[in-house]
Amino acid sequence: MKKLSKIKIMKYTNGINEYEEYNPLIDLVVTDSREVKKDCLYVALKGENFDGHDFIEDAIKMGASLILSEKKYDSKEIIKVENTYLALGELSKGYLNEFNIKKIGITGSSGKTTTKDMVYHALSARYETHRTIGNFNNHIGLPLTALSIEEKDDIAVFEMGMSELWEIDYLCKLTNPHIGIITNIGTAHIENLKTQENIFKAKMEISNYMTKKDLLIVNGDDDYLSKLKKEECSFRLIKYGFSENNDLIAYDYKSDSKNSIFKVKGMDRDLNITLPAIGKHNVLNSLSAIATCIELGMRDEEIQKGLAGFKPSKHRIDIREINGIKIINDSYNANPESISAVLDSFKDYGEGRKVAILGDMLELGDISEIKHREIGEKAIKESDICIFIGNEMKYAKEAALSSLDTGKIIYHFIDKNLAINEIKGIIKYGDIILIKGSRGMNLDKVAEYLIDSKK
Repeated sequence: MKKLSKIKIMKYTNGINEYEEYNPLIDLVVTDSREVKKDCLYVALKGENFDGHDFIEDAIKMGASLILSEKKYDSKEIIKVENTYLALGELSKGYLNEFNIKKIGITGSSGKTTTKDMVYHALSARYETHRTIGNFNNHIGLPLTALSIEEKDDIAVFEMGMSELWEIDYLCKLTNPHIGIITNIGTAHIENLKTQENIFKAKMEISNYMTKKDLLIVNGDDDYLSKLKKEECSFRLIKYGFSENNDLIAYDYKSDSKNSIFKVKGMDRDLNITLPAIGKHNVLNSLSAIATCIELGMRDEEIQKGLAGFKPSKHRIDIREINGIKIINDSYNANPESISAVLDSFKDYGEGRKVAILGDMLELGDISEIKHREIGEKAIKESDICIFIGNEMKYAKEAALSSLDTGKIIYHFIDKNLAINEIKGIIKYGDIILIKGSRGMNLDKVAEYLIDSKK
């Protein structure tokens, strides 16, 4: 980030510091006291299981130049604010407004991070592009992303997550995106939001501050997003998908064991794309990136080059081939739509036994049983071996057993540790293994075990 003075930080946060002669410059903002460095600003946040204020003295000893605190201390480093969470947001908003930069916001029930990475790689073929790192997509992570923008950056890409209404609205108040992307309207977080209609409303908050100059790019193949009408919007609207009713259309899709190969027409373009990611769901994600690139004036060859260089974030469609076994590690998170999508493309990963290792899908509330049963039925159809992990996946096992085909095998384990102990006796040379489950299931540990054991 570019350097910020104490005076500016106080202005943006409405903070108080009475040591007028003390005016350091900071070039890093952290919320974890373990990450404190010289010339940084430490923001003391209070959570359910911790209070960052307890580490203020340690932060000062470690070299923090300034500290945002809700508590008053007699120390030159302290800027007293009413609420450190809100102060962090306002600081990021003020900092972001210092840049003449294009801002892109991305949300959706699934595919947000993959779409963010595709948009980033595509745009980077021409522009200096900054993006959300990892899963920093909430009221803490997004401000930290904004506060790490540098003067060389042309474009900032923000992933926006939510579990309740008005959370995306808040993130958009901080960033005011010029371009918004909605990947789909699924059932993630339906335990909190109760209905898909409410999920649709929450995702549409990304357009709350858009003007007629701004652009919303949506998946036109989605049941909810397809109903949006341009004449009813106060912003510009582009729909993408495989359907001919869209503005940007993918067609002639095929795949090999590593790539999706397809054509794109619309928005006055006709493109041939080779994308190093398997499945029509990833083609849909890439269409939003293509629409963004066209909006920002990129040439066909730049778009093709950028997408050809796509690399996913850690634990997302991370493909390893080790000693004759292919491991598809997509363990970071899961919901019914994302698991269904990757199962649809399982056959495209090559010849060999298909082994699906699937963990519980969390936060589904009253629909959890039926959704796990639906995944169980689909998993046994698309796989040779199903390994279900978790309490809720017992319903998937039951559904899979009821539709079991000859020669297919089903296992169920209550937790990942029990599964790990048995998996080594199940897997063999030539297998293609998919690993996917909600973040709370920690299936990345299963992936790490398989990768390490096969080296």
